[in-house]
Amino acid sequence: MSNGFSFQPGASVLWRGKRCTVVEAVTASSVLLDVGGGQDKEVVPVSKLRSLKDVESAQADRSLDALAAEDLAEAKRRFAIIKPLVRCERRSEEDVQRVAEQHDVPRSTLYRWIKRYEGRRRMTDLAPSRRGRKMPKRLSPEVEAIIASVIDEKYLSKQKASGEEVILEVHRHCRAASLSKPCAETVRARLRAIDPKEKVLRREGKKAAHDKFGAVKGNFPGADAPLAVVQIDHTLLDILVLDEEMRLPIGRPWLTLAIDVFSRMVVGYHLSLDNPGSFAVGLCLCHGMLDKAAELERLGVKGEWPVWGKPRMIHSDNGKDFRSYLIQDTLDEHDIRYEFRPPKTPHYGGHIERLAGTLARKVHALPGATFSNPKQRGEYKSEAQARMTLRELRSWLLNLIVGVYHNKVHSGIGCPPLARWNDGIMGNDRFRGIGLPEPIANPRRLRLDFLPFRTRTVQSEGIVWDKIWYRDPLLSQWVKTDEGRRRRKFKVRRDPTDISKLYFLDPMLNDYVEIPYRDTGRPSISLWDYRAVEAWLHRQGKAAENEQAIFDAYEDMHRITAEATRQTKRVRREQAKKRELGKHRAELTLDPPRPPAESQAKPKAMRRRDGHLALVVNNQEADPPKPRPTSNDFDFDDAEIKRGVEEW
Repeated sequence: MSNGFSFQPGASVLWRGKRCTVVEAVTASSVLLDVGGGQDKEVVPVSKLRSLKDVESAQADRSLDALAAEDLAEAKRRFAIIKPLVRCERRSEEDVQRVAEQHDVPRSTLYRWIKRYEGRRRMTDLAPSRRGRKMPKRLSPEVEAIIASVIDEKYLSKQKASGEEVILEVHRHCRAASLSKPCAETVRARLRAIDPKEKVLRREGKKAAHDKFGAVKGNFPGADAPLAVVQIDHTLLDILVLDEEMRLPIGRPWLTLAIDVFSRMVVGYHLSLDNPGSFAVGLCLCHGMLDKAAELERLGVKGEWPVWGKPRMIHSDNGKDFRSYLIQDTLDEHDIRYEFRPPKTPHYGGHIERLAGTLARKVHALPGATFSNPKQRGEYKSEAQARMTLRELRSWLLNLIVGVYHNKVHSGIGCPPLARWNDGIMGNDRFRGIGLPEPIANPRRLRLDFLPFRTRTVQSEGIVWDKIWYRDPLLSQWVKTDEGRRRRKFKVRRDPTDISKLYFLDPMLNDYVEIPYRDTGRPSISLWDYRAVEAWLHRQGKAAENEQAIFDAYEDMHRITAEATRQTKRVRREQAKKRELGKHRAELTLDPPRPPAESQAKPKAMRRRDGHLALVVNNQEADPPKPRPTSNDFDFDDAEIKRGVEEW
C-alpha cells in the first residue's frame, strides 16, 4: 500500500526545505537526490528526508475510526470473507467459486470486493459507499478479460513480450471488438500487480524462479525478502536493574523483540519494567516501522540500523496480548498480515527464540545477572552486584544489537544480518532487491492507532473516562448530537503513560485532537498511577468515588513518600517505571492535525493558535486551555527521598 512517501527512483521528497527527486538508492539507508534540476546531485541519508505532505495540505484519507459503526462492521465482514483469496499466492476461479458458495455471496460481488481492496490494500475501502460520493470509473468486464488474456498469452510466456507490446496488443483487440481501449497506465498497473515469483516462473522457467525465490531448506515459509515475515515475542531478562536516584535494585525488566526472519535483523524492541501486554506489542511494532537514526544519535550508539517500513506479516505465539482486538484491527487497517504459531510446532518460533537466547546469554556477563536458575547462580549475590539502571541497560543493549549482532556472521544464513539485509534491499546475484521500503508518512497517527480506545458521548461538562473529566472548547459543537433515538458516541483514545489528555476523533477533521483535563491544574499521571491510587484506597477501606477523591489520594501518597524514612524496592520500581514511561509521552506530542481549508470549513471552523486547536464562533476565538503542570512538579530532592517510606 502506498502512502504517498517513497524512496523509489522518481519519487519527490523534501530535503532542506526544497523539493528534490530520488535518482536511485545508493545503500540500504541512503539515496542519490537530484537537488538542482539535473545539474546537481547529492547522496543523502533517508533519515533526513521528509514527505512533501509535511508542507503541503492534503485531504485526509477515509480512516477506519471515521467509519460509522455499521459501516465498520460491514467492512470487517467483507474482509473476513475475501481474506483467504487476497492472500493466496495463486487464486483460481474454483477458489472464488468455493468462497462464494460458502458465504452465499455472488461471485461477481467477490471479484468487486477483491478489486476494491487490492487497489490500495486497505480494509476501509470495503466499507459501503454512501450516496453523493464520487466513485472511480471501472473498466468493463470485456476489456478486463482482454487485458488478462493478453497478459497470460503474451507477457507471462516464454515469448517474454515487453510492456509496450502488451499495451499495443490490448488496444488492437479492443478495436477489433469495438470497445473503448484502456489507457496505457492502466495496463502497466496490471503488469506491476503480477506476483514477481509467478512472473519469473512463467517467463524464465522453474530453475530461474528457484534460484531467485527458492528458500533454503529449513527456512521459514514466505520469508523470501526483507520484512516479508517478522516474528515477535517477549522475554524476561536475567538481570536486576537499579533506580536512577538511589542506585538500589528494583527488579528484572521485560524485553519485547521483533526480528526479520529473512535477514535475522532486529526490527524493533521495547524494554520496560511492566509485564508484557498489547501496549508493549504496539510500542515494539511502532519502533520497528519507524526510522531509528534519531534514537541512536540521542543514546550515542555508533552504527546504522536501516530498518523501517511496514512488514508483510507478523508472526507470534498464541498469547492473549498478540490476539487482542486492538492489535489485530490495527494490523488489518495497515494491511499487515498476522499469523499465530500452529500448536505443537516450536520450530515456527525458533528464530525469535534463538535471538532471545543469544541476548540472554550476553546479559549473564553483566553485573547483577540473576542467571537462568539458582543452581547456575550459585553463591553470586545479584542484588549486591547490580550496577546498571534501565537507561544504561538500554544503551548497552542497542550497542550489542547495532554494533555486534548485526555485524557478526550468523550461522543460520552464513553472513552478517546487516549484509543480508542490504542484499535483500539492493539485490545481488542471489536475491532480487525489493528497493528501499516506504517510510511511515504519519508516525503520530501510527502510534495513536495502537493506543487503547473507548466510545464516549460528549456531555456539556466534557468527556468522562475512569471518573476523570476532559474538556475543550472544540467539543461544544458535538454536545447532545444524536443518532436516531440514541446519543451519538465518539471514539477516543488514551495513552497509558499519560492520561492527562484524550485523543478525540473529530468527525470534521477526520483526525485525532488532544482534549486535556477539565481541571487543567491536575497533575499529569499514568494509568499505572491511577491503578495504584485505586489499590491504595482499597487497602484503607475507601473507594475512588470521583475525580477529587482520586487526585487527593494521589497527593497523599506523594506526601507520605516524602515524609518516610526510606524506600522499598517496590516503591523505587514504581518511580523508575514512571520516569521510563515519561519517554513515551513526548512521542505522541508531534504536529497536531490541521483544520480543513477555508473553502471546506463549516460554520463552526477550527484553526490553530499558540499550538492549540480553538473553536471559532461568530469570529470570536475561545481562550486556549491553561498550561498544566507536569509530573516533574512533584519530584523530590535527594534529601527528601532518603526520608522515604518503609512501605508504600
